[in-house]
Amino acid sequence: MIEQTAKVLRSENGKIFVEVNPQSSCSSCSAKAGCGKPLLDNVFKTKPLSISVDNTLGAKVNDDVIVGLNESALLQVSFYLYLLPLLSMLFSAIIVVYIMPDAYAEISSIAAAIFGLLAGSRYSRHILNRKEKSQNTRFKPVLIKVIPSIFSTKVGLSRF
Repeated sequence: MIEQTAKVLRSENGKIFVEVNPQSSCSSCSAKAGCGKPLLDNVFKTKPLSISVDNTLGAKVNDDVIVGLNESALLQVSFYLYLLPLLSMLFSAIIVVYIMPDAYAEISSIAAAIFGLLAGSRYSRHILNRKEKSQNTRFKPVLIKVIPSIFSTKVGLSRF
């Protein structure tokens, strides 16, 4: 299970809407001094991701929570988003090279590669939309834990 902390934005109908801030692993990397990723992160600011999760633990607005996603689901989605369009692009370009005459092989393989990439991306989107609409809970994030806030509890404050 891949876990991520998030903040509850709102709650309605048994669901909570949480905001997940993307984390960077740059602080723990030994090559951070010579890497350009922090510079790219500053140029291309990433927006926080807002998702809905079933509120199984009774989280309230402004609570910090931990949400999780099944690792196999993440790998399967990554395959559909990245590998399937690339394989479609390569196979379509290779097939066209063997079919077309030598005079038009280069331009037709480029066109076939672009067509294969677009067709593979479209097919991937179709598959992922179908999986999203299915009631398979394996692809949905789950609420794992509500992180207690130090300021919301009154433990020890009556002594002061």
